[in-house]
Amino acid sequence: MLTIIRRNLFFYLTHLATFGLPLWNWAFNRGRRGLVVYLTLMAPVWLCSSVLWSERSESYSFLRMLPIRDSDVIKAKLRLGLAAVFIYWVLLSLSTLLVWGPSPAFFARYSLINLVGAATLPLVALCYVGIWRFGARAMTAPILVFMVVTIVSVMGFGVVRWRGVDFGYGLRATPWLLQVLLATAAILLWLLLARLAPKVKHNNDAHLRLP
Repeated sequence: MLTIIRRNLFFYLTHLATFGLPLWNWAFNRGRRGLVVYLTLMAPVWLCSSVLWSERSESYSFLRMLPIRDSDVIKAKLRLGLAAVFIYWVLLSLSTLLVWGPSPAFFARYSLINLVGAATLPLVALCYVGIWRFGARAMTAPILVFMVVTIVSVMGFGVVRWRGVDFGYGLRATPWLLQVLLATAAILLWLLLARLAPKVKHNNDAHLRLP
């Protein structure tokens, strides 16, 4: 299992460096505030890209020859995605606190981090389940379209909208109860997909084909 995690972790780290490189923020002089918001909004792109390319390079036919269970492979991959979302959420939260301090603007951006994290967690699991159901080749186009749309949206108006120091100019802090409910719903959906994944992978062979 450690070998599988290390191989997949390579894609998570390299893709974070690729999509997290803030060249656009430097070029457009967005500063630290723009950088933090940019990294927040790009989380779905980084994670979905990591899932797609790690799965495109995976050889499930070979894995089936090894003395490991499919359920162990599934757990390792899904838990790696879960850990990536959680660690990224922690790092973004600390970065936001350092940049804005304990101000109303901090709580606005912290709300954004929580909302993006809640949306991204089941999205990562859904990418895995989709690839195990339809195969990496079939899922490449939909995931790439999602990535392009997200990048264009972020670069077009996302960073500019949420970087302002004025609390009213950015995202108003979402009520804490709603944030807790959304996070709870995201975790429950992730657990549901994690329970569904073994059955999906067992009943389909699309992921066994070469991408």
